[in-house]
Amino acid sequence: MPPPLDVPTPTVVIDAAVLERNIASMAQSARVRGLQLRPHAKTHKIPEIARLQLEAGAAGLTVATIGEAEVFADAGIGDVFIAYPLWVDGPAALRLLALAQRLRLAVGVDSVEGVRQLSRSLGSGAGRVAVRVEVDSGHHRSGVLPHQAVTVALAARSAGLRVTGLFTFPGHSYGPDLAAQAAVDEQEALAEAAADLRDAGFSSLEISGGSTPPRASARPGCSPNSGRGCTCSGTRSSGSWGTAGPRTSP
Repeated sequence: MPPPLDVPTPTVVIDAAVLERNIASMAQSARVRGLQLRPHAKTHKIPEIARLQLEAGAAGLTVATIGEAEVFADAGIGDVFIAYPLWVDGPAALRLLALAQRLRLAVGVDSVEGVRQLSRSLGSGAGRVAVRVEVDSGHHRSGVLPHQAVTVALAARSAGLRVTGLFTFPGHSYGPDLAAQAAVDEQEALAEAAADLRDAGFSSLEISGGSTPPRASARPGCSPNSGRGCTCSGTRSSGSWGTAGPRTSP
């Protein structure tokens, strides 16, 4: 769809048909692989698009910041995961506790120091905010090595936090012919960390993979049980790498 000529730039133009087709396609892809989809809202940050994703079967939303979570809470979204290892001070803790009263909330952690700080800041409300341990599956931006995840989880449990899962961001998948190996790295890292947590007594874990490119390589039986990614819009780069077909407008 060519952009209208009478719209001043810069502006955002969304082809609704393409958007809805992308959302339906990724939802179907997750269903046939036996995955729950938790799309990342960072690419659109629009409650109306989030509702379309949830109506298509998404289990909830992924966001990057407390502020993003608050926007979607205001829009009535009921399940949000802040997929970043937060360092929480007093004001941030108050915002998290307020969010936990309005929706099902989980946040990322990736260090013993981080979980202790989170617990101290949340005080008596520590058990109201779920945490998921971030595992470094090869991108080396954040997260702990797979064998270290159980140490963080045990520290979180000792600090009164509820550990509900693991997640990773295989950002090293972004490039030609990299997605398949990144998917293997993701699955192996999460499997190792999950086995250690289960051996330590953690159960009913949500195991969450992220990043759009590896989603096409996910297979039942060896994959995370939930997936994230920027699934509604696609990008020029993901199209050129073969991980998003010609479903998106420039």
